[in-house]
Amino acid sequence: MNCLLVINRLSGNSSKVHEEELIRKYAAEDAVSVKYIEDTTDTYSVEGIDKLIICGGDGTLNKAINLCRNKQIDIYYLPFGTFNETAKGKRGTGVFSLAKLGRLQDSDFSYVAAAGSFTDIGNSPSAKSKHRFKILAYFSKVLSSYKVHTIDAEITTDTFSVKDTYTLIMLSNAKRCFGFRFNRLYKDNSDELQILLIKAPKKKNLWGKIKMFFPFFRAFFIGFSKEYQSKNILFTSIKKGTIFLSEPVDFCIDGEAKELSGALRIDKLPHPSRVFIIKE
Repeated sequence: MNCLLVINRLSGNSSKVHEEELIRKYAAEDAVSVKYIEDTTDTYSVEGIDKLIICGGDGTLNKAINLCRNKQIDIYYLPFGTFNETAKGKRGTGVFSLAKLGRLQDSDFSYVAAAGSFTDIGNSPSAKSKHRFKILAYFSKVLSSYKVHTIDAEITTDTFSVKDTYTLIMLSNAKRCFGFRFNRLYKDNSDELQILLIKAPKKKNLWGKIKMFFPFFRAFFIGFSKEYQSKNILFTSIKKGTIFLSEPVDFCIDGEAKELSGALRIDKLPHPSRVFIIKE
């Protein structure tokens, strides 16, 4: 088999990667080539590849699953990032399959696609700060990300239809996000995603930030073990839907930034490649 080993040296714990050991464990009988990601513009090709081994964080996994979306390649993901939300959602050690992924328009995601308050934390720390400060590199961005957003959106799914202004729109395909194990409705490889909507306060001033605190505390510090709806929060399971945005919005998709606009299709789909998460 032809195997490509991709090592993202920008990820927070890339210094712990020992390629010789990984090749011996997972590709001893394969023809192996190695690609190092050392800049955010670096990419790679999977043409002619039967097995892809990737070492990095959630963003590294996201790039791999989107690169292989129309291919049948065995993908082995070893978490060497800072947060590793996709992997941490799997209890214990061993090999876990990731058969069904979320999709927002033309982007597959393993654990989250979100826009609004705090979501830029996922892609704002530099590689240097992640290497030096690890998880603290993300926490240092919390105050600067504590902003009221006003995202005008019309959302139609198989279970509901709403139109409002939101400070957070989140699609979840995992138990964890932002370091919080908040989504207890999630089940491995189910047909459903969870959607979290938090309405925007009317003001963007200090009072608006104070009002915004309470629904975020309810959502992430308390979490959800069942579907929930209040004046400012909607949390429920969906299988498909559409988000219509009146203007372009920056999304964080598995820690990667992407600007999206217009009508965005939501789906939960099987991946043609076999995706394995390896927790040692």
